[in-house]
Amino acid sequence: MRPALLLPTVGGPVLVGVLFIALWAWLGRPIAMPDIPDGHLQCLSYAPSNGNTAPQDKGFTLPPGAIAADMAHLRTMTDCIRIYSSVGHEGEAIPAAQAAGLKVLVGMWIGADDKRNAKEIDAALALAHAHPDAVKALVVGNEVLLRREMTGEQLADIIRSVKARTTLPVTYADIYEFWRRNPVVADAVDLMTIHVLPYWDDPTPVSIDKVQAHVRTIIDTARATFPGKPLQIGEIGWPSAGRTRGEAAPTLVNEARFLREFAQQADALGVPYNVIEGIDQPWKRGPEGTVGGFWGVLDASRAPKFPLQGPVREWSHWGTGAAAALAGLALALILAPAGAVSPLGQARTTGLALVGAATGSVAWAFGAQALDFAMGPMITAWGLYLWLLAGAGGVVLARACAGLPALPPRLALIWRWLVLAPATYAALAMAADGRHRDFLTLAFVLPMLSLAWPRAAGGQPGDRPASAAAEAWMGLVILVCGPLTIDSMLNTESQAWAVVCLGLAFACREAISAELAFLRGRLFPARPQG
Repeated sequence: MRPALLLPTVGGPVLVGVLFIALWAWLGRPIAMPDIPDGHLQCLSYAPSNGNTAPQDKGFTLPPGAIAADMAHLRTMTDCIRIYSSVGHEGEAIPAAQAAGLKVLVGMWIGADDKRNAKEIDAALALAHAHPDAVKALVVGNEVLLRREMTGEQLADIIRSVKARTTLPVTYADIYEFWRRNPVVADAVDLMTIHVLPYWDDPTPVSIDKVQAHVRTIIDTARATFPGKPLQIGEIGWPSAGRTRGEAAPTLVNEARFLREFAQQADALGVPYNVIEGIDQPWKRGPEGTVGGFWGVLDASRAPKFPLQGPVREWSHWGTGAAAALAGLALALILAPAGAVSPLGQARTTGLALVGAATGSVAWAFGAQALDFAMGPMITAWGLYLWLLAGAGGVVLARACAGLPALPPRLALIWRWLVLAPATYAALAMAADGRHRDFLTLAFVLPMLSLAWPRAAGGQPGDRPASAAAEAWMGLVILVCGPLTIDSMLNTESQAWAVVCLGLAFACREAISAELAFLRGRLFPARPQG
């Protein structure tokens, strides 16, 4: 090919490549924010962790020296830890913390089981009295009232019984609302421990831009309600991964920004605080969804997730994302059939490059999301399926951009089911019980486009009545459920998911129309004339 003809052919793909490199560079740009004073946080929640197994589960084990190693990591960024139980490995954290020069907020896990409560109290008091210099306070129960496991009067009785057995400060930890409802508990403790977790606020959490004022309001309200009562913040933090709730987006930059801005104002608030948490707890993804496993300052491998001082990047390895985009672009052009890439098909060549780069980017970005929520073989397999589905969607689109015929009818039917069946499940699950579920926009955006473009995946299954009826009902479920996930007009993640759902429903429009016409005929049959 002569250079004069080659230039317009490569111009479009080169421009696409430059744009995707710029996009990834922007996503990975350094974000300036305030530093944490002295690079130290006052206190960090800690629970021994070995991955997906909870510390309280039977069979939970730790390698020798694991807790001591954790204390060495945490000692570099704090002078204090908070534990939630004093039984088993969690109790071992107290002597390990003292050896590392850390103070401890010693927890007792109190609940509806009286025998376990007695075991927790006895263990905590024995350890605290054996290491009194390491103990800042005894925390008798964590969110017991929030879980509705006992009344305020019952809890106050337990707190008073603990106080009768020690001279150490005694407290209880819960969100402000349950302190307000149960003043008898406030009367029983030496100091109040309040949890401030704006991400979990209902009905709609505030954005990262408004959250520090929100924190100040909670503390000011607590002080006004219980004047003269000492208080501390027992949990405060922000997650780095998971689904957006309202305006609260869990990202690495937002976690770093929240902690840094809060640490900057902590002295002005005049209240001691504990950050949840020191180390990511992957097992919490089970009860709380992806977001539950990503509140740590250190990741599960004990590496810092972000610096406590200096700029922070959301995608620190943005170059890999850019490389994935370029790899997708190159593969799309290399694997295109002869004649698809030519000077006479500049728009087609550019479109092919765009689809390839988008597929590479989606594969990298959704791969990261799937790794975040992968827990156990079933969910891991679900993530792998969706990752392959996203890539296959890019392939179907690339075929159309290359000028190849639409998928043959039988293959098109299989492809529609491979996309619509999991999309129906995802849309229904998100609408019915989405609090702890991730938005799967990246997994379905390319498959949605492939179905919405008849040239890519073929037309509607009009000649297959049974398939058309099933597709119609899947499309209707997706159409109704998608917009129901929008919990705030400022939640762009939920809006993007709703758009993808509407696109999938649009791809089913002919089947939906035929099914509705069929139902009208059955419900309102035409009256015979004459």
